[in-house]
Amino acid sequence: MRQLLTLCLGLCLIALQVILGLKAFYPEAFADKTDVVDVLVQEKKPLLDQLSPGELAWLTQHPVVIIGADPNFYPLEMFDERGRYTGLGGDYLRLLRKLTGLEFRVPRVRDWATVEQLARQNHIDMFMAIAKTGRRDEYMVFTEPYVNMPGIIMTRRGSGLDKIGIEDLKGKKVAVVNNYSWHDFLREFHPEIIPVPAADTLEALQRVVTGEADAIIDYEFNLMEKIQTGGIMQIQPAGKVNSSYGHAIAVRKDWPELFSVISTALSQITPEERRILAQKWLHQQDRPAGQERRLQWIFFFVVESILLCLGLSWLWQSQMEKAVARRTRELKARLAAAGRA
Repeated sequence: MRQLLTLCLGLCLIALQVILGLKAFYPEAFADKTDVVDVLVQEKKPLLDQLSPGELAWLTQHPVVIIGADPNFYPLEMFDERGRYTGLGGDYLRLLRKLTGLEFRVPRVRDWATVEQLARQNHIDMFMAIAKTGRRDEYMVFTEPYVNMPGIIMTRRGSGLDKIGIEDLKGKKVAVVNNYSWHDFLREFHPEIIPVPAADTLEALQRVVTGEADAIIDYEFNLMEKIQTGGIMQIQPAGKVNSSYGHAIAVRKDWPELFSVISTALSQITPEERRILAQKWLHQQDRPAGQERRLQWIFFFVVESILLCLGLSWLWQSQMEKAVARRTRELKARLAAAGRA
């Protein structure tokens, strides 16, 4: 009986581990399925009656707007596992679609530098989450930022660069995503620092890990998400950048009518609604665990399952031996009784 209770306890512990593992690696399965954006979209009404005749005529002539997006810029914009454009910028886009009646298309481009090149050639009409820099101001016009994101410096563990600021990076190689705002930041304000451009944040992190760069500068949320999901353990926070970029919506300069329409639409989103949208993405407590933690969980789950199977096998064998011994005793007792008779 004691062995049976022990095995039942083992089964309960494994079931608990499975539940906790699923919650860590797939939090969306336990999340409230009610999307606050769906509620906001239903409450909004098209603003066509607030637009001028010129703006209405422009919308008629330009019903489709092409959006430029960073394919993996958590939490502002990215593409999910089904290829859908999502993130904070994606939620704003859903509201703008309802308010303006425009059709927005978001092509998936391999990297950010290519997206910006397309925008310079007027193949991209609008950005949903972009920081204003001097270089970008040449060909885009920006709304007021709807979110501000600080930058941090991260270095390789054991490199000796543990507590540093931007001034300590003079003459050092710093990995940045090619043509990100932090790349512009170094070119415009810190030419004494050597930028090491990378196609995306994960590649920039790898350049620090391998020693090709001494540090990386990027947005805190984006870095932490890549480190966690990528299982990168060799990187440590080393300091903050005393500057932050506000991310806004930007429209190509030769389409002032679109900029006017988008600005009018944004004015329909209240400060409280903006707070709700930001809270959805910037204050998430349950994020998917990294690859390393996933492998650890799988390892312990497999070991515990094997031990449980061995325990069940031992219990079954023990019960069989007891049953055989009992039947042997009974048979001997019958033979002894028959002999006496």
